[in-house]
Amino acid sequence: MAEQAAENKAGDGGYKAAEVAAADGSAKPEAEMTAEEKEKAAKRAEIAAKVAAAAKEREKAAAVAAFQEAKKKEIDEKGTSYFGEHQGITCDSCATVPIFGYRYTCKSCSSHDVCESCYDAWAGGTGVLPNNLAKQVLSTNPADHSFRMFKDHTFKSVVKGGGGPTQKSAPKLKPNDTCDCGSGKKYKKCCMNK
Repeated sequence: MAEQAAENKAGDGGYKAAEVAAADGSAKPEAEMTAEEKEKAAKRAEIAAKVAAAAKEREKAAAVAAFQEAKKKEIDEKGTSYFGEHQGITCDSCATVPIFGYRYTCKSCSSHDVCESCYDAWAGGTGVLPNNLAKQVLSTNPADHSFRMFKDHTFKSVVKGGGGPTQKSAPKLKPNDTCDCGSGKKYKKCCMNK
């Protein structure tokens, strides 16, 4: 055993990682392991890699779900007042002109706008963010950006009213209805001409 360690040390200037954990937890040198033990160790390493990949995929899916929920909340808060045609504005990711729908601008970059589909692909910093327009130098690392919904003077709303929920107004009084001022008189004799 000491001779083998000396050979390993002499071979590359340091000890090689020649020991693999056995099934019972003790470590055996790779040369002493049987073919069956080597196969089991390889299978364990493969399973551990699959478990780690699955855990990473679950974390990414949870982050995307949280991003979608935050996006839905933002759209519910701002309503349709930000939905429309953003004339003269180009998406820096997919080069669409003009941006139609919701427009998002980066809080940390100057003049960096993306359309709604590229914003969805960005997925809160966990997705992808290409720079297909290539008119300015932008980081393609999604984690470097933070977007917010935005509109400016070039915006043209496609939804009438351009806002949140509408409220019904009180019904209009007719001339022979009782006046709503509390006098008890007909509306035409009381407040109609005021």
